[in-house]
Amino acid sequence: MKNKNQKKSFAPKKLQTKMLTELAATVKGQAQEDAHDAAANYRIHARKHASTDHAESTYSDQTRLAICYSMLADFTEQGWIVTTQDDRIYVEQPSIEGSGNETEEQIKRRIRKGFEAVSNRQLADPANREFIRRMEASREFEGRTVSVLDLVDDGAELALELEKLAAEPVEKALNSAKEIICPELVECRGDEKCPYTGYRLQDIWRYFRHTWSLEYKLLPGRTLRLLIRNAARPNKPVIGIVLLASPTANLLSRDKWIGWTLEKVISGLLEGRWNADSVGRKLFDAIKSAIKQIRTDDLVPRSALNHPRPEHFFALDQAVHKALQDRARDLQAESTDYLVDIRGMDKSKITNKQWKELSETALFRKKRAEQLIPLLKALGVMKEYGFDKEPGSSLYEALVEKDGRQAVQTALGEIKKVHLASEVADLSVCGAVAPYNMLIGGKLVTAVMASEEVREIYKKRYGKQVSEISSQIKGQRVQRSSDLKLLTTTALYGVGSNQYSSLTLRASRCPELACDVVWTKIDSSTGFTVTHISDETVQMMRNLGIAEYGRRRINSVFGEGSSPRTRQIREGLNLLGINNSELLEQPNKKKVYGCEMFQGAREQLLGFSGFESDTGKISNSAAAISDGWVRRWFLPRIKSQKVLEQLAEFKPIHISESLRSRSEKFSKLRLD
Repeated sequence: MKNKNQKKSFAPKKLQTKMLTELAATVKGQAQEDAHDAAANYRIHARKHASTDHAESTYSDQTRLAICYSMLADFTEQGWIVTTQDDRIYVEQPSIEGSGNETEEQIKRRIRKGFEAVSNRQLADPANREFIRRMEASREFEGRTVSVLDLVDDGAELALELEKLAAEPVEKALNSAKEIICPELVECRGDEKCPYTGYRLQDIWRYFRHTWSLEYKLLPGRTLRLLIRNAARPNKPVIGIVLLASPTANLLSRDKWIGWTLEKVISGLLEGRWNADSVGRKLFDAIKSAIKQIRTDDLVPRSALNHPRPEHFFALDQAVHKALQDRARDLQAESTDYLVDIRGMDKSKITNKQWKELSETALFRKKRAEQLIPLLKALGVMKEYGFDKEPGSSLYEALVEKDGRQAVQTALGEIKKVHLASEVADLSVCGAVAPYNMLIGGKLVTAVMASEEVREIYKKRYGKQVSEISSQIKGQRVQRSSDLKLLTTTALYGVGSNQYSSLTLRASRCPELACDVVWTKIDSSTGFTVTHISDETVQMMRNLGIAEYGRRRINSVFGEGSSPRTRQIREGLNLLGINNSELLEQPNKKKVYGCEMFQGAREQLLGFSGFESDTGKISNSAAAISDGWVRRWFLPRIKSQKVLEQLAEFKPIHISESLRSRSEKFSKLRLD
């Protein structure tokens, strides 16, 4: 089995030979340096070569070299080993397997140190330092002197309360705990402010997010920020923070768990869990429904939607090719007298006439044609097998043939597409802040994400929201479901236990609960990541792309493709002549977890059981989940004298001191 942590060649094939020699010599010269010093030296070289003072004829070459230096700085900061051998450069990612007698906690600490190297750089940024200073500075609000630290609970006061609670009998303590812990979910939206401090809720969330070891980045797609506050304590201090984000499109372990894979369909039929007629009908309907969601009148005749022929596919291929050319022209033009894309439009006021005009842009003519081709192919194949007449027997026949399996796979993809965007969310950020992280607060924050309150907040936020991509595909206003049914997340570390481990609350053991709360370890995932590439490096890559192509090819237009940042990095690596698959490959598997918001949620996302009504969609209240958490984890935790002693030592100012210390760690590496 290939060791993913083996040395990988760092060989930018499009870098001039003399520049590659210089790069290797610099790496060799850093062999005896501390990692921080080496990273700082690489960064100095990167910024020198990224200067705009270079002649136009050498700008691209100088920028290529700058990117290489900047990437080596990124790698070194995060614990990668950068070496040379025979004038060749090699990089090696840190492993979770450990070395020698390294414990799981030591491995976690090492990985965390790499994450913090990046987030510390972010904390040292002048804009972020000013933001933190402003949030921590005392100010007058409604006759009181306040700061963001007033939203951090006092450890000593809390410890005194918990010491009394720990001495009570269990049943009495369960009731008394409600006067100490009462989670309240608060959405951070717009300019809404905290009634106790007057700070914007968005700013409060951002402040506490900076206490994480992982760098803070804005995400594309749906993002819903939540504060979990303790309504039982003065000022309702923050217990934890959450960010619900659009789920990753390609996550095989999740898709298998739900049943959105060919293998799961086959096994479900063989095991008798599903009725073949119901499955076949659902798959065929998914294809027909998907076709109806695409504007087609300017692409193929109406007859093609029922009986596609070779000439129709030829016309669609032509449409894709023409749209690609037109899109390149659109991006190169400084200005146009026609609509290019949705940027600059007030999306809340777009009419159906304007959605139709947007569907005619090159970007969405291409997307419409590309999406229609596999759908019409699947429709034709399914009709040949007889899905429109005998869906059950036709399904069995199709599954033994290559074209039939491909058609079924296409239909599954459409079922997934409909539900994934609006009924599944990813816990991109989820955890407790001090001092509640000492009290297993992370499990509380995670558990209450399965509450009815979260589903209601999600529905209120997105219930009337227009789907930007779907509306441009259809050429008219489209609104998606906002019924949150399932959550997924990925543990930050691929080793040891975490707040999702064994996170199960059974209604049979917790009478407060109407149904079980279960976070299931689905599987471990592999894939690609760009978290180790800094924003500074990405900007250099963007500059190189503009220099090479005369325009910016990667734009932050929703619907243009996967994450703009990811596409920009891939383009940058290609312009260096680097195999991006190797350098972006995750070195270690990450643990993936999932949680159904109610019993049977996965069946509804798949739709093969015919159970689509709202009956039985019962979720627990946050209060009930909190009671279950108190019973299982909180009361046993506060029995520990050591925990209470550590809690008593904590003061809100410690958060401020930690942020300042981390910022100062990087300050010596900053270059004016």
